[in-house]
Amino acid sequence: MSEKKGLYGIWLVVLGIAILIGLYTALKIFIQGHGLFNTNDVIIWSLPLGVYIFLALTSSGLTLLAGVPLVLMVKKYEPFAKRLVFLAIATLLGAFVAIGLELGSVENMFWILFSPNFSSPIWWMGFIYSVELLVLIVKFWRMHKGDWHSGFSNALGVISFLLALIAPLMIGSVFGITESRVTYFGSMMSVYSLVLGLLSGTALFLLYSTIFHRVTGNGAVERQTPLYNEFTVIFAYVAGIAVVLSLVKFAIESASTVPEFLVYHKFEHAFGAWQGFHFEVLLGLFLPFVLLLIPSVRKSMGGKAVTSALILVGTLMMHMEILLAGQSHPVGPKAEQYPAFISYFPSIWEWLVFVFALAVMLLLYTLGERYLKLAEAPQ
Repeated sequence: MSEKKGLYGIWLVVLGIAILIGLYTALKIFIQGHGLFNTNDVIIWSLPLGVYIFLALTSSGLTLLAGVPLVLMVKKYEPFAKRLVFLAIATLLGAFVAIGLELGSVENMFWILFSPNFSSPIWWMGFIYSVELLVLIVKFWRMHKGDWHSGFSNALGVISFLLALIAPLMIGSVFGITESRVTYFGSMMSVYSLVLGLLSGTALFLLYSTIFHRVTGNGAVERQTPLYNEFTVIFAYVAGIAVVLSLVKFAIESASTVPEFLVYHKFEHAFGAWQGFHFEVLLGLFLPFVLLLIPSVRKSMGGKAVTSALILVGTLMMHMEILLAGQSHPVGPKAEQYPAFISYFPSIWEWLVFVFALAVMLLLYTLGERYLKLAEAPQ
């Protein structure tokens, strides 16, 4: 017990240091602005926005999973419901940290909320996620008070479930309606965002549960092994859908002779490519999917942890690949003063925004597990 308390104290100190560094980063960004990021007139969306997309979609995926017991009334999953709702809240707050600092100033954060543009998918994206956060907080509060299935509580569950379906589609539409960037354009972006959100949400829940139960040693993971195995089957199916969509996307891109797609394949991806497939897709999606097809891997806690970790890293990199490759080709007047495609690597301040968002999220996870009885189920 003393050893666990010591590790817990060290963990809190590490998170506290990360939070302090993050607060300093926020102050620096709000004073000096966007110039601290490695952006320019062509690449204006960078790592903090990619982190926001990743965490926001992951939060939606967690909310959809929570809807299985809370909306679809699959009672056997109720022991996971409260934890899923809390993880969704904490992950979405981490996402808001990233997007808040990406905007560069408190004034920008204020005006984007209170000067609505009803024809803007970006405004609707922020509005929907803000409402989803409020609904999730109220839903969690009702669950914490013991109200799981009153009319009001059920309505909150349904609303949060619907918002979690709509929000990823809206994130996809932010890119999908951009006609000037053909590598973004199309309805597939919305479907792809929804699938990747559910995929990363399931991966985060499995990875978190595996680590949490191993660290605490409370034995719950052994008692609930059949339920975790069922979640892993859901995980495998969603990964399979993501693989199919990725193959379709690759086929469309490969068959196209549109110049922007030709430049897209020349984009300097962080981890390189093999036969046109980017390594983040091969290692972060295809490899874990193959591993999930092996029963012994799928049923072992180590297999769940490894495949989940690969998926989480892979989906983050896939979001960044889409985000950056779509901007890499200068268009219009900018094409006259820049090369055919632009490379990018995050600045130290962008990495610190990433660390700050993760630290906020992980601190909330830690405090929630200690004080909010996340393993509760209705009596």
